[in-house]
Amino acid sequence: MRLAQGLLAMKPGIARSPMKTLAHDKSLSCTSCHDDHAFDTRQAAVESCIGCHDDNHSKSYKQSAHFRLWQDEVNGKGDKGSGVSCATCHLPRSTKKNDGQTDVHVEHNQSMNLRPNEKMVRDICMQCHGLGFSLDALADQALVKNNFNGKPKEHVKSLDMAEQRLRLKAERKNMAGNPAP
Repeated sequence: MRLAQGLLAMKPGIARSPMKTLAHDKSLSCTSCHDDHAFDTRQAAVESCIGCHDDNHSKSYKQSAHFRLWQDEVNGKGDKGSGVSCATCHLPRSTKKNDGQTDVHVEHNQSMNLRPNEKMVRDICMQCHGLGFSLDALADQALVKNNFNGKPKEHVKSLDMAEQRLRLKAERKNMAGNPAP
């Protein structure tokens, strides 16, 4: 993406989050994550990421429920698409029908859904989790850092207000349709 914009190749050393020292001066290209002889998307989806990233979120991934789901899928114990890799959340996919075929496009612009992190709720988190859980989890910075290993300890109070409003609206609708004797 950077090269297409006339910029130099990205190097992990200029990233906003901590990167492993050995990766700092590595010029990133397609083959940095995808081996040029065996374009292995599974390798790229996890090992390539944690090969460079050195932040707590990345280091905690292999202790998370998401990683266990990924391992189950990779080992044939989980359904196709049930695993959660780094790429599942940080490289979102879009699908498009093209002459009866479904084309899958991987969005390699990680900034698209990272800042603010709530941008990933609809397209990523809610594929498996409910809205309330997703927002609460993303609001819990300690939970984000440990790669969502546990349940949210934070709660987005505006969700309660929205739920209360929906309940009141449903009650009013119910009362209007069923007048009291």
